[in-house]
Amino acid sequence: MSRYEFLLLDADNTLLDFDENERVSIRNTFKHLGVPYSDETLALYHDINIMYWSMLAEGRIEKDVLLYKRFETLYERIGIKADPVATEEFYREQLGMGCQVVKGAMETCRILKGRGYRLFVITNGVSVTQRSRLKGSGLLPYIEDVFISDDIGINKPDRGFFDYVASHIAGFDPKKALVVGDALYSDIRGGVNFGLDTCWLNIYNENNTSDLKPTYTIQTIVELQNILE
Repeated sequence: MSRYEFLLLDADNTLLDFDENERVSIRNTFKHLGVPYSDETLALYHDINIMYWSMLAEGRIEKDVLLYKRFETLYERIGIKADPVATEEFYREQLGMGCQVVKGAMETCRILKGRGYRLFVITNGVSVTQRSRLKGSGLLPYIEDVFISDDIGINKPDRGFFDYVASHIAGFDPKKALVVGDALYSDIRGGVNFGLDTCWLNIYNENNTSDLKPTYTIQTIVELQNILE
């Protein structure tokens, strides 16, 4: 019998294929605004976006500023004059329509739900966007509840985020909970700081150079089934 009952699952690049959604959404946004698109520009945006979300997790920037600042920085880097606020607004619409699911995530959730695990989504991000994507993904029948930083007012890895989640799950027992996510700086750090077991979904096969030691490390969401056998 598994030691776990509560599975706290990140959304982006854990259940939902954010990388593909980002690529399609950026391409559509730039086409709409007449901004030149290339794989190099997408890669630069991706790095800038990660930088700003890391700053948010560390409390060094506000989310409302982050959302347009990433495009402002991108345009400065590539020498393009365009409105970062208008870009963010159209991009947000596109992102909300992106319901791509990580390969194996649907089947994994179905199997784990069938085994009696209680599945919850814990994610940073804009509430209306994340809820739209999750609804369109088809994953919600397997998810008991969804916790989004935008609704809570606190971002992962802040302890307050996990305090809120724990207090809003009936019968929650931290000794029977497992945090699963792809981001060391938010998912794993947040879980570790709250005293929870963690599973790092290392989708890019990166070296862990941080001070964090996840309880488990896997490369695909499907492998979660083996950990929980």
